Amino acid sequence: MAKIIPFCGILFNRDKIRDLRSVMAPPYDCISEEMQEELYSSNPYNVVRLILGKTTPEDTESSNRYTRSAQTLNEWLGNGILVQDAEPAIYIYDQGYQDEDGAPITRRGFLALVRLEDFSTGTVKPHERTLDGPKNDRFMLMKACKANLSPIFALYSDPTFALEAILNHHRKREPDIAVRYNNEQHNLWRVTDESPITICRTLLNDKPLLIADGHHRYETALRYRDLMREQMPDYTGRELFNYALMYFCNMEDPGLTVFPIHRLLSRLDAMDEATFLDKVAPLFVVQPDAFDADDPVSCKRVRNTLAEKKHTFAWYPGGKKLYFMTLRDLEVMDKHFQGNVPQQLKTLDISILHKLIFEDLFHISEEDQRNEKYIRYVNNFAEALHAVRKNEAQMAFLLNPTRICEVREVANHGGKMPQKSTYFYPKLLSGLIFNKLA
Repeated sequence: MAKIIPFCGILFNRDKIRDLRSVMAPPYDCISEEMQEELYSSNPYNVVRLILGKTTPEDTESSNRYTRSAQTLNEWLGNGILVQDAEPAIYIYDQGYQDEDGAPITRRGFLALVRLEDFSTGTVKPHERTLDGPKNDRFMLMKACKANLSPIFALYSDPTFALEAILNHHRKREPDIAVRYNNEQHNLWRVTDESPITICRTLLNDKPLLIADGHHRYETALRYRDLMREQMPDYTGRELFNYALMYFCNMEDPGLTVFPIHRLLSRLDAMDEATFLDKVAPLFVVQPDAFDADDPVSCKRVRNTLAEKKHTFAWYPGGKKLYFMTLRDLEVMDKHFQGNVPQQLKTLDISILHKLIFEDLFHISEEDQRNEKYIRYVNNFAEALHAVRKNEAQMAFLLNPTRICEVREVANHGGKMPQKSTYFYPKLLSGLIFNKLA
């Protein structure tokens, strides 16, 4: 099962970087072009220069954003902007944040290296499909930098909270790194004591891991490992390229939050409201609801009503009304899946929406869904409503979050959800720690 080891992390040098917030960034796939510019301007040592460098018209195969990232990484290591810890450690990483109602929450976990295993072994389990474009992009970056610049986010199951009990006394001291970023508190503690490290390794040794976030990064790490093994046929398996930087969180942790990812549709052939409702009526119980998108109380009521329903999503075409749609008969989903597909995958709200509405009704192919030709994904309820009201989208489909038990069930049976099925919040902060593979 999962094999983890401590590592000598690379961190920003506090003697040279006084304001750590100015060198941090969200994960690369959360950075828009506008945000990229802002991060470039915030600090000449912002991590965006490593994880998502700018492209230029003069880029060539030998000089491009990947080679510039590698050069920048080596320069920062050479001039002491980044420093590597002398002792191997695991790193406790806690994230404090607020829920949608403002209540404080803390998600607890730790960082270590994990031995890379093919999905066929069942040691590491994916739950979402991946795209070739992001995988090729991350592979080019890893090949140039020879480093893990961002951790993969994985879940394990431990209802006894044994690891938390082992590591909690370390949390009582001041964190080694503390960064406030976007109203989230990120705290990091080094753990170099052999005893807790050994216990962590032993406890995880018999547990499978479920990838929560970072599917593209994990598959990229596998590809890089295989490339290095081809170039080094006498490899032992102990080389660092056989491992990847990973964040581990207990899926029973009460601080683990999954947000829904809502769907915005645009550029579709015109279909009036009455026609759409008439077409969905045979499959769905449709419940209209008077609704004011500008009223927080009305929005909260809709979220609460949605949370009380199963196999239900809400359709918002704009104006002062939305519609709850509940599937009448789950068996209708059987015809949309071939072979031995887990029942849990067939009956996900995401599957129901994508198969019955996007494919059957709007004729959006799976390929167009993967390429986001007509669909835009947003995890913010208000943002989805705003886009429709500002005519930036024709309609919004508002969803409940995919539950952890559903993610686990689909992954355990070898299924893969549509892309953007889960949004684990908060995201892991880029810039806290790196791992060199050479």
